[in-house]
Amino acid sequence: MSVMVYKCPQCGASLSFDADKQSWDCKFCLGSYDVETLEKRLAQEKEKVFAEEPEEATPEDGAEQEQVDEEFNRNARVYMCPDCGAEIVTDATTAATFCVFCHNPTIIPARLSGEYRPSRVIPFKISKEAAQKAFKDWCRKKPLVPAEFKSKPQMEKITGMYLPFWLHDCLSSGTLHANAQKIRKWRSGSYEYTETRHFLIYRDGDMRFSGVPADGSSKMDDNMMDLLEPYDYDQMVDFSMSYLSGYLAEKYDVDKDIVWPRVKERVANDTITQLMSTASGYDAIQVTHKEVRIKDKRIHYTLLPVWMLIYKHRDKKYLFAMNGQTGKVVGNLPISFGRVAAWFGGIAAAVFATIFTVMGVIL
Repeated sequence: MSVMVYKCPQCGASLSFDADKQSWDCKFCLGSYDVETLEKRLAQEKEKVFAEEPEEATPEDGAEQEQVDEEFNRNARVYMCPDCGAEIVTDATTAATFCVFCHNPTIIPARLSGEYRPSRVIPFKISKEAAQKAFKDWCRKKPLVPAEFKSKPQMEKITGMYLPFWLHDCLSSGTLHANAQKIRKWRSGSYEYTETRHFLIYRDGDMRFSGVPADGSSKMDDNMMDLLEPYDYDQMVDFSMSYLSGYLAEKYDVDKDIVWPRVKERVANDTITQLMSTASGYDAIQVTHKEVRIKDKRIHYTLLPVWMLIYKHRDKKYLFAMNGQTGKVVGNLPISFGRVAAWFGGIAAAVFATIFTVMGVIL
């Protein structure tokens, strides 16, 4: 038996993680706790359990990790949407009132296997209120969006989600060969002269990459997730179910072996770009050979915070997404054809009014 660290130590109610205060708050007894307090409480409960069951007081190597995994399997749940098939991971006490991907209100719970347990997590730093304000500010700059898209009921559907990411650490060795030219032109009298000097460029270098991300969800657009970067990995902590309190989390459905080619291409391109940046001062460069070798690859399964709102308009889905740590916003917006017509109609009316006024003055 083990106690969930996201339960209130005083009344046992579920705690919600407050991104502004970086604490876990209880809505029933109004208690507020930091991670040290919760971990201390968990340690005390474990000591109590071992005292009651002395035969299990000295577990074998690896038993502690098995207990953590067992707790994750027992407390985590998968909510599967029957409409779009999305699988959302959350703790046992979170109420999923709609699917974040298609807004279907019917959610069916299922069990979650331990292989989906992440090793690290970046907690939310942006509150829901701040995300809603950013959404309003974002929409305010887009006057042609449908009115219902920025309505209050729609803003309430902004959902904090932990999305699955594979973070890659690796060492790359790059080789670059190129031809380069320096060109000088000058005029003397009635003649124009051109001098071209040719150079051979050779570059070799080793580079270490840390935390190159690739999202592990097939539901998310890879390019849009890339635009949410960067995340501050210095604020990454060991995973605990307590950080899921009050949020949803999706488990990965794209394996690390599938995302690796995209990460490998990104590392290779960055390696060549860095080598090219050392070849400055030339007027033209033609690459004749480039090669990148990658080794010491390590992959970490991690959850990263994202505020999301998906809106369906004319059978097409539109996404608003915010980096839950830095506040960076990306997305695409629907356009109301009625507002477009009214906007152009207003412009046309103003133009005609101006023309008739000018004609009246002339006559």
